[in-house]
This record gives sequence, structure tokens and C-alpha cells, in this order.
Amino acid sequence: MRTTTAKPPVEFAWHRVACAHARPAACALALAGLVVFAGGCSMIGAGGQQSPEKMGADSRHGALDEARSQAALYPTEPYWPYRMGALWAAADSAGAAEDALRASLARDAGYAPAVSLLSRLQYDDGRHAEAIAMLDAYLSAHPDAPDELRAALALHLDAVDQIDRADSVIATCAGSSGDVYAARTYVTLRGNTPKEALAPAKAALDANGSAVNYNNYGVALLHAGKPLEAREAFRKALDKNSKLPGALYNMSLVEVFYFFNEDGGRRWFDQYTQVALEDPDDLASVFKVDMTRLSRPSLTR
Repeated sequence: MRTTTAKPPVEFAWHRVACAHARPAACALALAGLVVFAGGCSMIGAGGQQSPEKMGADSRHGALDEARSQAALYPTEPYWPYRMGALWAAADSAGAAEDALRASLARDAGYAPAVSLLSRLQYDDGRHAEAIAMLDAYLSAHPDAPDELRAALALHLDAVDQIDRADSVIATCAGSSGDVYAARTYVTLRGNTPKEALAPAKAALDANGSAVNYNNYGVALLHAGKPLEAREAFRKALDKNSKLPGALYNMSLVEVFYFFNEDGGRRWFDQYTQVALEDPDDLASVFKVDMTRLSRPSLTR
């Protein structure tokens, strides 16, 4: 079963999340729910500095000043422009972030952290072909590159429906980082063998107990025929992020199609429509909801 892609604005660590919607299945028990992930890969090579996402605005401003100063002092060092890019990205200034990352790569075209973060920005912007070309060239020139970059390539390939190649690229990732496991989970759930996603989904969850990883573990459990455990995973996702669209939708789906609890499913669906309106499994028809009459949820982060 193949999926389509939409992008509700949900936080996932330093990512913006892409929410993958399962197409309606032939029978209710095959419904797969919503898989959630984000493009790019982790900010490898952070240099021991504090994560920009954990900084307040004042701290981030001071860190930018320091990075500018250090970049001027060390004009051949790629780290400091990269650091500026990471700080701008955390402040949602994508244009400034990309300019800084390209300045980093002008100093060292092989600087993997800048390639990684640039790939994530391209994913957010839907520039998948551009990212695929960049990552293909980089990986060809650097066969020992971190697996996070292969994972990023697989995510971009998946986004343009190059499913088989995405599967083959993610299969070459031998690394055991949480980001690689999360990417493997996402690509596998969206691909042709979703039942194989349970092990990487559990590994991703063990590495990072985020709301998104709990949600995707729940989807993998559904494919493994374990709806009780899946429902508990979705509940844990919502304990961590009560407005995660995928988990809200999946709770509605599970209640209706696996436990035949239409009232409970309707309550979860009502919460879901406060944050998103995509309806891949046509739950609106179950609850007789006219989605065209609902206000578009505010796209805030």
C-alpha cells in the first residue's frame, strides 16, 4: 500500500514534520494510520556547542554574534558558518540559514554537517530533486560519509515516489543512530514491506522516546497485528504532544476500525480536525462530517 504526503506543522526535535497518510485500504483491518517523520538527518558534527533549538532568543542572538566573530577570525574553517546556519534554522530564518550553510560549503565542500542541514532545509521547502542531486554527488565523492546522509537521501527519494531506490538506499545504512532508525522506520512503513518496520521502529523509540517515534511505533504495531499495543503507543505519543496530528488521527482510526468504538473514535477525530484536515482513511464518512465546512487549522509551529 502506497501513501501520499502532506505537511502539518508539528515539532519533532529540530525538524518540521512531514505527515504521511495511508491510502484507504480494501478492508478495515489493513488500515495503516498516519506515519510521521521529517526530512533531513541529524545535525551531525555539532562541535560540542549547545543545541540551537534549546536556546532562548537572547542566547541564540549572542551565539550568532560569537559565530560571526569566529568565522571572521578563522576564514577557512567551515564550522562557524555552519554554526550560524544552525542558529538561523532554529530561528526559522531559512534564507539566512541556507546562505550560511553555502558559505560553510564554499570553505569545505566536504563538510558533512552543512550538507546534512542544507538537505533538511531543502526537504522543508519541497526541493527534493535539488537535494537528491546534491546528496548523490556528495555520497559518490565521500563513500565513507555518515549514514545520516544516506538516510536523508532515502527520505528525499521517498518524497518523490522513488520508492524502490529509497528502500535500497536505506538498506545500505549500517549505522545505529536514532535518526537512521527513525528514517528506516518511515521509509519502510511508506514502502512495500511495512510489516518489516517493527524492529527499526522499536530501535528508534529506544533511542529517542519522542511523540513521533511513539506514533510510528504504533503504526508498525498495527501492521504487526497488535492493535492493543498500538493504541497504547498512540496514547503515549499524545502524552508527550497532545496535538500531534498523526497520533490523534490514529487513535480515532484504532477506536473505530479495531475496537468498534464509534463514540470514542469521534472524540479523537474532533480533536484531530482542530489541528489538521487531511483524511486519508475517510473517517469523515464514518462520522458523517462535512470536512468542507470546517475551518482550516492555523498553521503554527
